[in-house]
Amino acid sequence: MALVSPGVEVSVVDESQYLPAASNSIPYLLIATAQNKVSGTGTGVATAITAANANKVQLVTSQRELATLYGNPFFYSTTAGTPLNGYELNEYGLLAAHSVLGVSNRAYIQRVDIDLAGLTARLTRPSGDADDNSYWLDTTETEWGIFEWNKVTGKFTNKTPIAITSTDDLSTGVPKASVGAIGDYAVVTTNASNPVYYKNADNDWVLVGSDDWQNSHYSVQSGTTNPTLTAGHT
Repeated sequence: MALVSPGVEVSVVDESQYLPAASNSIPYLLIATAQNKVSGTGTGVATAITAANANKVQLVTSQRELATLYGNPFFYSTTAGTPLNGYELNEYGLLAAHSVLGVSNRAYIQRVDIDLAGLTARLTRPSGDADDNSYWLDTTETEWGIFEWNKVTGKFTNKTPIAITSTDDLSTGVPKASVGAIGDYAVVTTNASNPVYYKNADNDWVLVGSDDWQNSHYSVQSGTTNPTLTAGHT
């Protein structure tokens, strides 16, 4: 404005510059935890850490909801109670999510399909579930149905064969000569047919039922069930 009398003219110019307001963002955390832990409520299984919900993104709005869905963060310690700081199986990701929800009211959490509890050391070897329709062969308790006639007792004697479970004991599918003694039987369990072999007087393994086996044993082959044998028959 213009002065109408002697004095000082003062002008105020606002040259301030402002950045546009930042858009709201929601943190995202990719974590790994033990599977099927107890919920933070103390009862039931935490639903977000079941196998069915692995790799699913969950919107969590509070620390309480986080504990309910994922359970409390678990940290390992020694048998003496000393914490194992930096241990790979400690649930640091879940702890970070808990810290984030302490200053925010929303966070996206995704748990990968890894069971940290399944990676711990054990006194027994780990094993997975068998495929459907799998069969297991108990080589210790199985009775193989191998009987030999004993002319002294006049009875059949049940023979317990050697159960071969390693291909290291085989040569082209047949038991090695170093396995067993003359007169022994062996079942090759690495073959799906479980063939039975007999060790003859020449220290050779011959397949039971084969010509070599018949030449190693007194045997009769017939298409008749329960034939009547008399002296002089061959």
